[in-house]
Amino acid sequence: MSQQTEKISIVLVEDHSIFVEGLQSVLRKIENVTVMATFSAGEEVLDYLQQQPADIVFLDISLPGSLSGVEICRLIRRSHKATKVIALSNHTEREIVSDMLNNGANGYLLKNASLPDLQNAIDQVMMGQCVMSEEVRNIVFAANTSLKSIPRLTSREKEVLYWISEGLTTSAMAAKLFISVQTVESHRYNLLQKFQVPNAVVLVKKAMELGLIRSEK
Repeated sequence: MSQQTEKISIVLVEDHSIFVEGLQSVLRKIENVTVMATFSAGEEVLDYLQQQPADIVFLDISLPGSLSGVEICRLIRRSHKATKVIALSNHTEREIVSDMLNNGANGYLLKNASLPDLQNAIDQVMMGQCVMSEEVRNIVFAANTSLKSIPRLTSREKEVLYWISEGLTTSAMAAKLFISVQTVESHRYNLLQKFQVPNAVVLVKKAMELGLIRSEK
């Protein structure tokens, strides 16, 4: 049971009317909750919140209009710091989940959330917690699993990787390793490809995360 005694005001942002009706029906079963308004586009809720503050906004991610749910979330959290935002979406892509959380979402639920899930989410975010559906939580906490796959490196590539982390230039590495500048560049290119990174800075960061380079410097 919810421990809140005062009414919690909720706004829904969702462009599928049938889902909105179903969600409203479920939320009505939570005695201390009142749905103040529903909107099909993000721009509308921004205008509304300027006039009428709300405790929680349930926000879809794929919305009509020029602003996505991620952008709406960021704008709400920037202008209405007391308002909690809970993403309610079918998107389970790691990048989308991360974007929402990085832009201030207080929770991320899937649209198959049950009444207990919704009630728990409302209670938790009102107490300052971040809530996620179990499937979403698994995605977030498994986010670093890709780092477990360590690329197979030749002994020369390991040497070049080490000296890149030490900040040596290509010509300095060539002189130290007694190889040509072109060979160093070839090894550098191969390292970027194997680690699937765009540049040397990200290469060193990822190598440190994998434990291939010590970070005590």
